[in-house]
Amino acid sequence: MKKWLVLCLALMVLTGFIAACGAKTSEEENQPVVVETELPDPFDNTSEQPEDGQPGPAEEGQEDQVEDLEDIYSSQFTGARPIAVMIDNQGSKVLPQGGLDKAQIVYEVIVEGGLTRLMPVFWGTEPEMIGPVRSARHYFLDFCMEYDAIYVHYGGSPQAGTDIRNLKINAIDGLVLGPDVFWDLTNDPKNWQDSYTSMEKLKKYAQKRNYRDAAQVGFPFTYNDSAEDLVPAGGDDATVITLKYPSMTSRFDYDSGTGTYKRYRYDKEHMERVSGKQLEAKNIIVLYVRNWTIEGDYAGRQDMNTTGSGKGYFITAGKAFKIKWSKESRSSQTKYTYENGEPIVLNRGQTWIQVMPLNAGVTIE
Repeated sequence: MKKWLVLCLALMVLTGFIAACGAKTSEEENQPVVVETELPDPFDNTSEQPEDGQPGPAEEGQEDQVEDLEDIYSSQFTGARPIAVMIDNQGSKVLPQGGLDKAQIVYEVIVEGGLTRLMPVFWGTEPEMIGPVRSARHYFLDFCMEYDAIYVHYGGSPQAGTDIRNLKINAIDGLVLGPDVFWDLTNDPKNWQDSYTSMEKLKKYAQKRNYRDAAQVGFPFTYNDSAEDLVPAGGDDATVITLKYPSMTSRFDYDSGTGTYKRYRYDKEHMERVSGKQLEAKNIIVLYVRNWTIEGDYAGRQDMNTTGSGKGYFITAGKAFKIKWSKESRSSQTKYTYENGEPIVLNRGQTWIQVMPLNAGVTIE
């Protein structure tokens, strides 16, 4: 009898983990399979380039002005281990999402149905509402491990569950935790798009589990240490960036007054829940990455080749530059360089990393 009870409990936990991936909607059915094609050139206009086509010295007026900048981007992993959270981006029920404005880095990556899910990476900030928290997908772990971040999710796919165990990821799973860490915004048990948490609750739980409180890797980027934006010579004008996933469209419009890109989702202002303000980015990195539908997966879940090398774009301060990316292993850090091999340097502010299918529609105007 005891063996029968143990077996039943194990089956219930496994079923719950898979179910937490979210019910399959009609929007997710019969989506086109993304296949590899020749990369499109998204530029609608071009400007004069240096003879070798590479970024040149900083333009006049962009001299180094090293200062002790007081912002959340000044402290790179200082005194806090990064935390990466799976955030829902499906439909209008999820809006407005909470906490995205407090993340230093935000990933947008394709999931089943041609939709996307977001993964903000936080350190040294204290957002009071983070969500809606959604289920894990295994290839998001490849980006999470670059920061040695604690991974926060609400259930997940079978592949993600296996990888979290095998890769020994420090994870916080809302499916098995109560209101001490997660809470719902509604009382609807069928609403899987309403679960929230906070940095305070996540940190308390991480301490309870004795998770390390500092990253064992360095920050994978270099920030510009000047008060002025660093803009290499050359590049192409980039005032409107449109990113078309199979079932999701994101857009960034450059505001020369603030030097940031205002973010749009389905052509509507992308707002943050607590502040009530539109999200904006200082840097945008576009990565072309090969993805495909997992054979036999009932929900059409995706797999992705995050390792190897590829192409993309680095966009900042109204300019776009062609870049190359490379990643040796799932746990290693992605390297981003201009075409001449020089590493990119981020300007101070939030960075969005748009992981795009190879044949995705990317327009830079």
